[in-house]
Amino acid sequence: MKRLYLLVFLSLSVFCCTPKAELGSFDTKKWKEDIKGCKGERAKMIDEVQEVKRKLLGLYQKTVIAELGQPEEQELYKRSMNYYVYYIDPAGDCENAQEEPRYLEIRFTSLGIANEVNIK
Repeated sequence: MKRLYLLVFLSLSVFCCTPKAELGSFDTKKWKEDIKGCKGERAKMIDEVQEVKRKLLGLYQKTVIAELGQPEEQELYKRSMNYYVYYIDPAGDCENAQEEPRYLEIRFTSLGIANEVNIK
């Protein structure tokens, strides 16, 4: 019985202590609708992306997915680190794909916390 209470307490503690995304006026809906940057909307948002980069630090993977949508690419790295990639310029399957598109790369620790955010 004590284990059940402990498990419930720990679960609630983690849930309540999860940082919330405070992305200000960043239009997450517009970002999510422009998958792989094919529509060109993400490229127009580049200044906003620069502003929001530092606000993504410390967020959990689930929070980032809730705000930015599923990543276009995901790479599992050594020691359970994870990288999410969101294309800013048209990439891959887009009709107007660029040869070397810019992208937002978010690195997560093995605990699923964003600890590095870059535009490459």
